[in-house]
Amino acid sequence: MKKRILISKKVPDECVAPYKNDFEISQPADGTAFDYDYILSRISDFDGYLDIDIIADKSVFDAAKKLKVIANFGVGYDKIDWKYATELGIPVLNTPTQVTEATAELAVALMMSVMRGVPRYDKQVRKKIWSSPLFSNVDTLIFGSTLGLVGFGRIGRSVCIKAKGLGMNVIYYDKCRAPECVEKECGAIYKPLDEVLAESDCISLHTPYFSENHHMFNEKTFSKMKPTAYFINTARGKLVDEAALCKALKNGVIKGAGLDVFEQEPTVYEELLSMDNVVLTPHIASLTMRSRIAMCNEALSGLVDVLNGRIPHNVINPEVFHNKQ
Repeated sequence: MKKRILISKKVPDECVAPYKNDFEISQPADGTAFDYDYILSRISDFDGYLDIDIIADKSVFDAAKKLKVIANFGVGYDKIDWKYATELGIPVLNTPTQVTEATAELAVALMMSVMRGVPRYDKQVRKKIWSSPLFSNVDTLIFGSTLGLVGFGRIGRSVCIKAKGLGMNVIYYDKCRAPECVEKECGAIYKPLDEVLAESDCISLHTPYFSENHHMFNEKTFSKMKPTAYFINTARGKLVDEAALCKALKNGVIKGAGLDVFEQEPTVYEELLSMDNVVLTPHIASLTMRSRIAMCNEALSGLVDVLNGRIPHNVINPEVFHNKQ
């Protein structure tokens, strides 16, 4: 009897085609999606689950009597109660390698857009407003500016390399400092967080979300930044106190922001919507067809590895395998 894999949203046929002969795969029809209640009612029938944008909490795992592995579609896995899954001995997978370049590109795109005012000028020209002053300090030259990275994993390092190509100086903070050879290769200088905040012309956030770093960027954090500095977030919305961010933007504590993620997605903090010094995108950092198909392949190949008795590279709680030995 074939093992069964559940996918909560429809993915392209080319993603599932390699596995259809050996596994029974269930997913919604085009243009539809399974909701939380459907997943809760059906999860007991499946051996593997590819979770796309659905919360997988304790109730889901308690209902998943046959479940041997769960994969998140994305690098962040805060929607999955991975600690409880670990207690149950269920491997939790993500897609750590395939979001890197696309997310790094969008971080740089947001930085360039807000620092050079591209969306603001675009809106003005469409309204037949020709605002081209001879001298202005509204926008900021990127070349020669200092980029501060908070988080220096795969995505942070890719942003670093791209920023160096733009002529920026790059400093970074990560609670786990990178090896000297990596710093040298990327051209980044490690500094304590407070120094990164104080010295950067732009801060780009690239750290995973855990309850311990909830609102790590708050009123106190923003007050340590330059009044001419910008803030970019393509990581997780709950890392940032959006009320504090709005206050900092309104009061000139910082100069601007570019955001792809939000605290209460898909709801965006109301004040952000009317600010000209903010660029907003709807959590689409990895949204290119090439990247999304690669993410799907990484997730599904990991699921299949586990179901076939192998340990995949993208497991975030590998201790569950050691405990089974």
